[in-house]
Amino acid sequence: MKKFFATLALCFMLTTPAQAIDSRVEVAVQWAIDIANDNTHGYSQGAENATANRPYTGSRDAPDYDCSSLVYYAFDHAGFKIIDNWRKNPAYMARYNGKQKVGDADTIWADLSVDGGWQKFSWAEVADNLQRGDILSAPQRHVAIYIGDGKTVEARGVNNPRGGDWATGDQGGEIDFYPAQGRGWTEVYRYVGN
Repeated sequence: MKKFFATLALCFMLTTPAQAIDSRVEVAVQWAIDIANDNTHGYSQGAENATANRPYTGSRDAPDYDCSSLVYYAFDHAGFKIIDNWRKNPAYMARYNGKQKVGDADTIWADLSVDGGWQKFSWAEVADNLQRGDILSAPQRHVAIYIGDGKTVEARGVNNPRGGDWATGDQGGEIDFYPAQGRGWTEVYRYVGN
């Protein structure tokens, strides 16, 4: 009987994602997971990014998010100064006349690195050794948070496997969990502490 419980405990440990190395990073991961599990949240890139072919409505600053705003708000919620850093970023006024509350996939590294404690890796360096809370990025294109067990949490909009349309609101799969591998990531941002 003792051996049975030891085996059961070992199986549980192997299937439960480890906690992030830093408690604030864990808060960010859990916040993003909670958003993905709440169907009142969907995908939007906001009016700033709307085009005739992609008539986004609503906001990318809650209750709907796009890929980068989900990451910005997750880490801001956890106490990182990423949104404050974006507002000090020279790109803030140059893009969207300063109206966009958070940056994009190509500004996340600049906004994270201001405060220190973050390290940038190439995908090739860490693809086989990802850690819960790593930010996976293909700047100019997409960004996600690694949650463990080979999965990410991310906002993908109509590019998710279940489809959808350009209207704001949840169509299912807009903010969801996806495989991390084979996705064209080029950079990984990891909090290593100060």
